[in-house]
Amino acid sequence: MDAPVLPRYHADPGTRVTIERETMTAGGQKVAGQGPRSVQRLEVALPVPLPQTFTYLHLPGEEPSSRVVEAGDLVEVVFGRRKHVVGLVVQADAPAPPQAPAEPAEGSAPAIRLRDITRVLPVEYRLEGERRRLADWLATYYALPLGEIIPLFHPPSPGTSVRQGRRAAPAGYPTVDGAVTHLTAAQQVAVDDGRQRLGGRTFSAVLLHGVTGSGKTEVYLTLIATALEMGRGALFLLPEIALTPQTLSRIAARFGNDVAAVHSGLSAGQRCRVHEQAARGETRVVVGPRSALFAPVRDLGLIVVDEEHESSYKQDEKPRYHARHAALVRGRECGALVVLGSATPDLESLANARDGRYGLWELPERMGVPLPEVAIVDVRGAASPDGVSPELDAAVSAALERREQVILFYNRRGFARSLQCAGCGTAAACPDCDIAVTYHLRPRRLLCHYCGHTRPVPTSCEECGHAAFLPSGAGTERLELHLQGRFPQARLLRLDRDTTSGRDSHHRILGAFARGEADILLGTQMVAKGHHFPGVSLVGVLAADDGLAMPDFRAAERSFQLLSQVAGRAGRAAQGQVILQTWQPEHPVIVAVASHDFRAFAAAELEVRRTLGYPPYRRLARVGIAARAQAEAAAAAAALGGALRDQFAGDAIVVLGPAPAVFERLMDRYRFQVLLKGDLPLRHKAWLAGCLRALAVSFPGVEVMLDIDPVSSY
Repeated sequence: MDAPVLPRYHADPGTRVTIERETMTAGGQKVAGQGPRSVQRLEVALPVPLPQTFTYLHLPGEEPSSRVVEAGDLVEVVFGRRKHVVGLVVQADAPAPPQAPAEPAEGSAPAIRLRDITRVLPVEYRLEGERRRLADWLATYYALPLGEIIPLFHPPSPGTSVRQGRRAAPAGYPTVDGAVTHLTAAQQVAVDDGRQRLGGRTFSAVLLHGVTGSGKTEVYLTLIATALEMGRGALFLLPEIALTPQTLSRIAARFGNDVAAVHSGLSAGQRCRVHEQAARGETRVVVGPRSALFAPVRDLGLIVVDEEHESSYKQDEKPRYHARHAALVRGRECGALVVLGSATPDLESLANARDGRYGLWELPERMGVPLPEVAIVDVRGAASPDGVSPELDAAVSAALERREQVILFYNRRGFARSLQCAGCGTAAACPDCDIAVTYHLRPRRLLCHYCGHTRPVPTSCEECGHAAFLPSGAGTERLELHLQGRFPQARLLRLDRDTTSGRDSHHRILGAFARGEADILLGTQMVAKGHHFPGVSLVGVLAADDGLAMPDFRAAERSFQLLSQVAGRAGRAAQGQVILQTWQPEHPVIVAVASHDFRAFAAAELEVRRTLGYPPYRRLARVGIAARAQAEAAAAAAALGGALRDQFAGDAIVVLGPAPAVFERLMDRYRFQVLLKGDLPLRHKAWLAGCLRALAVSFPGVEVMLDIDPVSSY
C-alpha cells in the first residue's frame, strides 16, 4: 500500500509559494516526496466574523473532490484547531509548478505556512451568477463579512435521499385534489397580469392582497404552471415549517415530481439531494420556509412569498436577513416575477404598492362563502378564572351540538403565567433572566420561556418560607383541563410548543384535526398560520388584546394581523363565527378586526408612522450590547452612543439611546440597545461594522449585535 502523502507548505510574505512534500512510511518515518505537482493558491471567504479572506493551497488531482478550483467554488478547509468549515473561493490562481524552497534572506520575515484545503464540493454547489450577486448584496446590505453569508447557500453535508413530491406530507393529511379549479374574475385579472409579467422575463414585484379564503393559493399555482410552461423554475416560500407538508401536497398534486421541499426538518442528506437536483434542473419547483430561497433553481422565473407579513421571514441569528427583502433582490438579479401574498399585508409592502413600486392584485371576497361574523365580548368585570366567557362557552356548546369543529386561540403556554407565594406575593423568577417563570403542569415544573431554565416546583417560598402557592393567570394547559371537564364528550387537541417538540408532531396534530378526528383545536399562534380546515365554524380568541401593550411600534400592526389571520380559520365551507374576548372593546385594532376593515386600520396606522418617523417612512437599525456585568454593558453602550452621535452629526440620522432593553437581563446577560432612524448609506454601514468590531476589542467581555431593518425593537 502506498504511504500517505503529507504536504507541508511555506510561503514568503509576497506572492511566491514554495512547497516541500513529504510522505509517511508505515513505520512513521518521513521521506522525501515523489516530485513536484502543480499547485493553486486560493483566497477563501470563511464563515467567521472577520472581513478578510484566508489563503489556502490546493493540489489538483483526478478525483472530483480534488479538481481544479475556480472562483465561486465551495471548498472545505480546516480553520483554527481542526475545525472543518465550508468557504467560498473568491480568487483562484491558475495551477503552477511549485517553486523550490529558497533560503530566507538575512533579516527577512519568517516563512508563512499555508494549509491545503480538505476537498472541493461538487459543481452543483458552486456559487455563481445571480446567487453570487445575491450573496454579495446580503453581505453589503446587512454589513457582514461575505463568509458569514455562505452557510445560507449550501446544505450541511452530502446525502442520498429526499422527501419529495406527495411523499413529503406526513401520513394523515387528507388527499389533495390537484385539478385546476375555475378562477373567479378577480383571480383571472391577477393571473392574466402575472402571465404578461412572466413573459417579459424582466423583474417585477406584485402584492397580492386577498382576504382569507379568497383563493390566493390558486393564483400561485396557476402562475407556477405558467412559469413551467415557459421553461422556468419557481420558488414557493412559506413562513413556517408546519405549513410546508400541507402546501407541498397541494403543489405536488398539480406538478408531480417537478416539486421538492427543503427545510430544517429534513436530514442533511435530504437537503443536499434537493440542492443537487435543483442545480441539475431535475427539480424545478422548491417549496419551504426562508431557507428555500437560496436553492439553486435553474432559470428562476417566479418567487412566491406567501403570508409575506410574517415576522418569521426575518432570521433572529447571524446573518440577520429578511427573506422577503432577499427574495426581491434575487428576483431582480434573475429577471423573475416576485409575488408577495397576504390577507394582512405588511404596511411597508402596502406602501410600496400604493407608491407604484409594486403592482397590486386584490381578491376582496371569499370563494363561495362570506367572511365570518365577528362578535366582541367585553370581559371587564366578568373575567372567568379559566378564561372562557359565558358567550364563548355557549357558542362552543352550540357548535359541538351541530357536529362542527372549533378553534380556540390562547397565546399563553403552560398552566399559569406565574406561581405566587400565598404569604408574601413573591412570584418565582428565573435566576438568569429576572423574569417570572411559567408554571407547567405536565410535567410539573417551573420553566422560563426565554432561556429554557427549568426547576422543580418549590415546597416553600424562598423569601418568607410560606408553603402555599397560588397560580396566577391561565395558560393553554389550564384551559385544556377546563374544556375537558366542561365538554367531556368532545375530542380535544392542543397545539403549542409543549405538544410539538417531537418530530412531525405539528403535522400529526394538524392532520388529525383536518381528518375530523378532533372537535376542538386549542393552541397558541401556531393555529393561526394559514391552515385550511373546512369543518371549522367557530373561532374563539380568549385574550384578543394581549399584544397591544407590547413596547414596539409594530404592536398594533402585529395584533391586527394575528387576530385577522386566526379569525380567517372560521367558515371556510359556510359562514362562520368569531368571538373576540377583550378588556379593550373600543380599541381601534379590535374594532377594525371585527369589521374586517384593513383599509381603515392601515390608513390610521400609516399616518402614525409618518408622524413619528418609523418605517416605511424611515429605516431603522438596532445595535445591541450584552455582557454578564451590568456596568460593563452600560459602559460599552455609552461609548457606542457617543461614537454614533459624533459620526452622524449633521446627517439625517437620529440616534436614540443607549437605553436598557425592554427585558434588560436575559440568559444571564445585561442588555442595552441603540436605535438608529434614517437611511444608512453603504459608507455609514461600513463605518458602523468597523466601529462595532473595535468596540468588541475595547470591551472583550461584551457581545455586540447589529440588526438592519429589525422587526422587533426589544
